[in-house]
Amino acid sequence: MAPDNSASDSGGVPRPGDTLQRNRQAFTAQSAGFSSAGDTYADADDLAWMLAELPLSGADRALDVATGTGELARALAPRVATVVGIDATEAMLEQGRRFVAQHGIENVHCEHGIVEALPFESESFDVVASRYAFHHFADPKPVLAEMARVCKPGGHLLIVDIVIPDEAMRGSYDYYEWLCDPSHVRCLGFEELRALVGLFGFDVTSARARAIDESVLEWMEFSLTPDANRAEILGALRDELAGGARTGLAPFERDGALYFEQRDAAVVGRRKG
Repeated sequence: MAPDNSASDSGGVPRPGDTLQRNRQAFTAQSAGFSSAGDTYADADDLAWMLAELPLSGADRALDVATGTGELARALAPRVATVVGIDATEAMLEQGRRFVAQHGIENVHCEHGIVEALPFESESFDVVASRYAFHHFADPKPVLAEMARVCKPGGHLLIVDIVIPDEAMRGSYDYYEWLCDPSHVRCLGFEELRALVGLFGFDVTSARARAIDESVLEWMEFSLTPDANRAEILGALRDELAGGARTGLAPFERDGALYFEQRDAAVVGRRKG
């Protein structure tokens, strides 16, 4: 399938079937690939960057939405009173509980649940956060609505996610992300994410972006990309390097290895009221 760079919602990415079920399948398979230290895609410098602009208090109750194996929840733990991590994939939560126990962390609790219908009372958290999850949601708006509902007035929201690096190449970028990992749905744009946070009752207090060099082979290895998809991705990237069609991934070579540029965003909002 050739990627479509039109401005349509689908972005050229085929998305049949149930998004939640595809996410569970993908992350159940990927859960075994997380490091024994539980720091996959979240080393100390990364977590420090994510949390740098988020106001925290030792009395805060925090919620980590789509927590996965709890990297962000565990980073929040020393800075707040308690953290609840919620996720729809039990295999990821099992890994997260194991990491919490290994590190002797007593104020992190991992719960199974659907992020579009959070099983918590309204205005029950001081901090509501999500890390690298929004591009997996079929629609970010119901998730943001729930995050806003459970956040106290004056409380804070943090969303960290990959964002589209070039709107003109949206179709291709989402297509190759989907080829690598079928749980990918759609990347938001940086300004789009910032605007969405504002629409759901938050004053945006910080919005930052950064570029990260990502190893193509490591990206595909961790995502358990099927061989045929790997071949298509590698072929397209090598063709682009030779002057062919752009993929939106901005590939480059370093020391004989293939990389692409990933753009991350961290947006912080304070709930009005």
